Amino acid sequence: MCHDFLKQNKKNFLLVFNHKAGKGSSDYKKDAIEKYLQKNNCDYTIIKAGKLSKEMDFCQYDAVVAVGGDGTILKIIPFLANTDIKLGIIPCGTANLFAASLCIPSNIHKALDILLNNSTTKVDIGKAGNKFFALRIGIGFDADVVNGTKRSWKRKVGYLAYLAQGVINSFKLSCKSYKITIDDKVYEVNANSIIVANAGNMFKNLFNLAPSGSLKDGKLDISIILTKNLWEFLSVFIKILIGKHNLGSKVICRQARSIKIQSNYRNIHIDGEPFYNSDLDISILPNALMVVVP
Repeated sequence: MCHDFLKQNKKNFLLVFNHKAGKGSSDYKKDAIEKYLQKNNCDYTIIKAGKLSKEMDFCQYDAVVAVGGDGTILKIIPFLANTDIKLGIIPCGTANLFAASLCIPSNIHKALDILLNNSTTKVDIGKAGNKFFALRIGIGFDADVVNGTKRSWKRKVGYLAYLAQGVINSFKLSCKSYKITIDDKVYEVNANSIIVANAGNMFKNLFNLAPSGSLKDGKLDISIILTKNLWEFLSVFIKILIGKHNLGSKVICRQARSIKIQSNYRNIHIDGEPFYNSDLDISILPNALMVVVP
């Protein structure tokens, strides 16, 4: 645990930039962020996301600030998990789902106002093996869409790139065999998509895969989609989209503290980043991350 080394009023931030996030908007916003912090008498250090290391003294900063998207946050979490070091967020990515789940706006000055106000909350984070996640793990259709969306598309049209890729992939749906252990109960299924969510919001906050879930409930939400063809899948998708989650036999929805997934299928994403593994041991770490929020 870190001690509070910063008793003076002057704040000090570590700004972690991902220059590839979104449409390069972190670079575009860099000058505005610096001017704002200088105007408000703040010290800051700028570092690229790939340069973070365990040798760094994060305790000297009031917050480690992700200037990027969900992928940037994913790179920072291993250094902050289970500490009292604060995560700040200036959303500059394509999706910014974690920020949206915490009601942190994409407007740069409003996000900076939140950072300086220094209100915090603790949230759960997930762990798959040795890899942390804040949002969700997707397998099957969800991973095919996320991993298959070209970076050039995301830079040109932003979040619509995922929607376009989803339409393309919906015409080549396929089911794979999985053995899934949810806490102590075992399911052997043929599924075309599995989503394990800590935060289930998608398309900002337009719809939620886990409406009964929370970043503070100490549980993961798993959705196993068992549809056999495009029309069944679209029916389920539309019902989720309009907030109807009573989906009968086509979807298995459960909450759990630990989940194990075994399969020969290796295409997975963790918070939007490709991950290739056939077996996953997933758990929840309650109240493991302190975040600066409105």
